[in-house]
Amino acid sequence: MSDRSDLSCEPVPPRIRLAMIAAALLLSTFASYAFISLPVFAHDLQRHFGITEGRLGFVLSTGAIGSLFSLLLVGPATDRLGPRRMLQCCLGGTGVAFLVAGAFQSLAGLQAGLILAGFFGAAQAVSLPTFLICLYPDLRRRMLTIGLISLAIPGIIFPIVAQHLLTLAEAGALAFATALHRPFLICGAILVVGQFVLFLAGPAGEEQDGAAEDRPRFKLRSVLTLSSLLIILMATLHAGADNAVYGWLPKFMQSEWQTLPIGAGVMLGLYSAAYAISRLALAALPEGRGQRLFLVLPGPIGGLLLIAAIWLGGPLEVALAYPIAALFIALEYPTLLAEIRESSPARFSAIYGASIWTTSLLTILNVNLIGQVGERTGDLRVGLTIAATGFIAFGVLAFFTGLGRAEGEVEDGTEECG
Repeated sequence: MSDRSDLSCEPVPPRIRLAMIAAALLLSTFASYAFISLPVFAHDLQRHFGITEGRLGFVLSTGAIGSLFSLLLVGPATDRLGPRRMLQCCLGGTGVAFLVAGAFQSLAGLQAGLILAGFFGAAQAVSLPTFLICLYPDLRRRMLTIGLISLAIPGIIFPIVAQHLLTLAEAGALAFATALHRPFLICGAILVVGQFVLFLAGPAGEEQDGAAEDRPRFKLRSVLTLSSLLIILMATLHAGADNAVYGWLPKFMQSEWQTLPIGAGVMLGLYSAAYAISRLALAALPEGRGQRLFLVLPGPIGGLLLIAAIWLGGPLEVALAYPIAALFIALEYPTLLAEIRESSPARFSAIYGASIWTTSLLTILNVNLIGQVGERTGDLRVGLTIAATGFIAFGVLAFFTGLGRAEGEVEDGTEECG
């Protein structure tokens, strides 16, 4: 099957499309601050609020908890509101959530803001690629990859900023509460005001008049096919492992070794840089090139490398192995999403949203499991290893199911479940 999309979106001038992509990606950058930077503060946050590792796991998973409620509504809501309006709503809502997390300097206030941010943030993660695809419907995989790269760029900057704030707090130049909460206020204000910029796009990213009525309305059973469920399962394994390892690895390093040759924030920045490099390279490839290869090999290679470093390496080896593993791991997720070759933005949002919902569920389980196991055994490596096996399982499933072997093979399946 060709990658050509039949999306009936309003045509817009190239300059408008580029401007709206830039605006959407920039705002999405600020919307990702909480979940990118919080792991850097985890070790000191635990001491600041006087909580156990089990409770810390719950704090780190609060965003995923909030996302469980919104993701059930993404497909139908996008179907009715359109990609652009849905994206604006999510960006503005995330901004309000950040203001809550910044204004109330208590554990309860922080958790309330993070839950609300998870509610809007997860829906925004679905809305952004849908909006981009509506602007450039013929470049589906490239738009998906660019959307995912937008998470890698702030992932390079924000952990380093958080590391700097944490260093200032440890030196007594800044109160820890200020270092933790003030960035939420800044990012929240930018999002609440900035989302209005998307109004300037006019019809950009919106479906043509009558298109929504002409195409079939979203039905849940339309995504309950074997092919769709396979994509959802594999996306869950990848992202659930990714989120859990990202959330706990800095805490593991700060607890395991008193002196780190590479700071946890810098390590996360290098990790995100590796993600950006891999996904930029993937975006530059012709559509469909290396589809099966990128589904089968990267996960096992990256996962095994990471597990070996955690058990056998020191602080330098772990800090270097994580970004190197990311060079491989980063390739599999956008390649998998490109297997969703359906023109309806509501259906794409539904499948993508379902995968993020199940990812949130697995993230909650993984993050809390690592915390509980660490609290009981005093060793975070066991939980981190369990989480990292998700990368390996992704490649194994792709190999044995033949995913990516032929263009359109997965998405053309019509067998329904349930």
